[in-house]
Amino acid sequence: MIVRSIWPATVALLLAGLSSCKNEGPAASVSAAGSEASEVSENAENAQPAPPDEVAQPGRALWFASGLGRDAILARERRDHAEAVRLLDALLQTDLPRAERAGAQWLRGLEDLQDDRFAAAADRFAEAAEAPELAPVQARLVRLEAQARLDAGQPQRALELVRGVTAKARERSGLAEAFAVIEADALLRTKARDEARKAYEAYLAKHPKGKHRMGVSIKLARMLASEEGDAAAHAKAVKLYESILLEAPLSDYGEEAAGALPDLRKSAGVSRSAKDRAAFERRLAVARMDAMLSARRYKGATKAADALLRKGADEATRCRALYVKGSAIFKQRRRADARATFDRAAASCKKAKGVTTYEVKSRYQGARGLYAAGKYDKAALAFSSLAKEHAKNSYADDAWVLAGESWSEHGDDTKATSAFESALAVDGDMKDEARRRLLLLAFSAGNAARALALCDEALEGAIAHPTTKSKLHYFRGRALASLGKRDAATSAWVDAVQTDPLGYPAAQAMSRLHEAGPEAFERGLAMLQRETPKADAATTSKGAERAVLLARLGLGDDAREELDIAGVRGWPAVAVLNQAGLYAEAQRTLANLGTAWRKAPPGPANLPVWRLAHPRPFAELIDGYEESHGVPDLLAFAVMQTESRFNPGATSWAGARGLIQLMPATAKGVAKKVGVEVDKDDLYDPATNLNLGMHYLAGLVARYGGGPGAVALAIPSYNAGAGAVDKWLRERGGWELDLFIEAIPYDETRKYTQSVFGRWWAYRWIYGEGDPAERVPLLPKATPQKV
Repeated sequence: MIVRSIWPATVALLLAGLSSCKNEGPAASVSAAGSEASEVSENAENAQPAPPDEVAQPGRALWFASGLGRDAILARERRDHAEAVRLLDALLQTDLPRAERAGAQWLRGLEDLQDDRFAAAADRFAEAAEAPELAPVQARLVRLEAQARLDAGQPQRALELVRGVTAKARERSGLAEAFAVIEADALLRTKARDEARKAYEAYLAKHPKGKHRMGVSIKLARMLASEEGDAAAHAKAVKLYESILLEAPLSDYGEEAAGALPDLRKSAGVSRSAKDRAAFERRLAVARMDAMLSARRYKGATKAADALLRKGADEATRCRALYVKGSAIFKQRRRADARATFDRAAASCKKAKGVTTYEVKSRYQGARGLYAAGKYDKAALAFSSLAKEHAKNSYADDAWVLAGESWSEHGDDTKATSAFESALAVDGDMKDEARRRLLLLAFSAGNAARALALCDEALEGAIAHPTTKSKLHYFRGRALASLGKRDAATSAWVDAVQTDPLGYPAAQAMSRLHEAGPEAFERGLAMLQRETPKADAATTSKGAERAVLLARLGLGDDAREELDIAGVRGWPAVAVLNQAGLYAEAQRTLANLGTAWRKAPPGPANLPVWRLAHPRPFAELIDGYEESHGVPDLLAFAVMQTESRFNPGATSWAGARGLIQLMPATAKGVAKKVGVEVDKDDLYDPATNLNLGMHYLAGLVARYGGGPGAVALAIPSYNAGAGAVDKWLRERGGWELDLFIEAIPYDETRKYTQSVFGRWWAYRWIYGEGDPAERVPLLPKATPQKV
């Protein structure tokens, strides 16, 4: 049993002078270092306790230390507009210190904007801007007030506000683009059309890839189109509208452009040959088709592709259209049905020039269609043929791996081995996967010597990812143990722990060390508790100061923008984003930091960065539900981190929703079991999502008997369904658990299982109390069975 530490999650945001809500010191230092160290559980039948009141994540120093203001920030993060308004209005009725009143007015002004109360919002922003404590971000308040004045029908006042900000101040704030657009809009609304036109044109000339370019382009096009009798202006409007239509054909701007162009071309006197008109229409059709595929409007993409094909397109366009149609079918999980379309695409692509990539991709996807149809021998031959004919293509090693997988499913391990060895010889990005497959074949055949040789050969080279290297050490130990070399096996498992201390392979290694005896296990624990280098993530800049100030107000999007403007990257950015409650963005930033930090286990010198990487948002909900629902301690954090990156509003391509990514049908079944009613949109509510999701997760753990071994089966059940895991148990349930996990046939599910389990161990190790040995999730050798 893990006892969760009550010590707050240590995220040291060393903000010189930013104590409470004061700002009277030097620039902030943002640091993550230097601080101290469809199963439902039986509990579902019991009455549910009311979820505890939500409080901010430990370590989040918000603008308001407690009370109405803090609750208002949390309500805004939940997008509970009515509650935020109620709390802020009550707060503003009290006698507040200047800084707190300014912060409350800022937040209340943002709520006014939600209700289109622009004049009231502008007045609040103006008051907030007077507070010295908000001086570092005054430019943001001026921008907000100016836009609100503009929307309230006060363009002259908006113009005065933006022109009161010097060019230097605009650039320094990072908001120059926004100020330029507001100024141009204000000029237009004050009837200074010539100045407005020049301002819009100047913006597009200076910021051709700017974030406001589409809005500016459409406004300028409207202005030019409204110039009566000015054919030259109309011709410029045509160019702008056509550019908008090609870049964003499915947007409202694209729709407006499509409606305006026919008459505008006539008034501009634009005359094109039939060939040029056809070329433009073809470009537009392709743009619409691609946009529909990107937007996951698969039926629309299929119709758009068919329309292109009916028009008798050239081979290159036919190639592209057939590839998109095949992809649209494939992405609807109709992989076998997509094969015929991909075959047609490959044939057209072969005839066309300069589209070899589409030919290769079409053949590759067509072979996947054969695999999905269960025609494994034909799929293997198709993959092998592709790899041989396009040996220099980046898809070659992928094709060899899937050829090997197909031969394995066909029952021909000899040909599978040959295909995987061919992938290994390519030395591409699938080399590690090919080797992993060969190791699995060797172990399943009882050929420990071959497995050992594969590991030794790989470990002689450079392996960048610590988890991949750790897994090789683990399997090396497994092979040595099978060959009776116990001491060498122990050393290999210790190496696995040293390489990637809190990864899934190291969890397996610690489990084997525990079985080897107390001395071996102590060696592993010593490796987990070794002295680690300091991980210093401090940065000092005005930009960091502004970002932290905004984060403390709960203005996450603004804080993220300030980080980008100031060029704050890495751990300091993760710290600020966590502080702002932007956990999903923090996790994306973390993913770009590489894996070097994982090589050292959490210790006094680097524990802060491990906690930054493994935050505990919604802890008060999760702590209560874990106990009442029977979910293993801290497991929900690992699932949530993997499923949604802690984003309550996340929606998957398949329709799974919320923090723990529940499908509406699954949620409905769980809700019925526990006696509550739920709508699919309720799954975006953290309390509802976690309540139902953790009931479901608890049931899966109980299904396989409980304990870490059951967790290792519950995780793939959560991803692929319990029925799939039960099927694999019938096929390979007699295998040892490490090989059973490696043999999960779905790549996504296998990687998901190992990722979630590794994260679970990390959460246990970081936040657990008591004997370190209790924090290790010991996995059994034998694969658990369904209870």
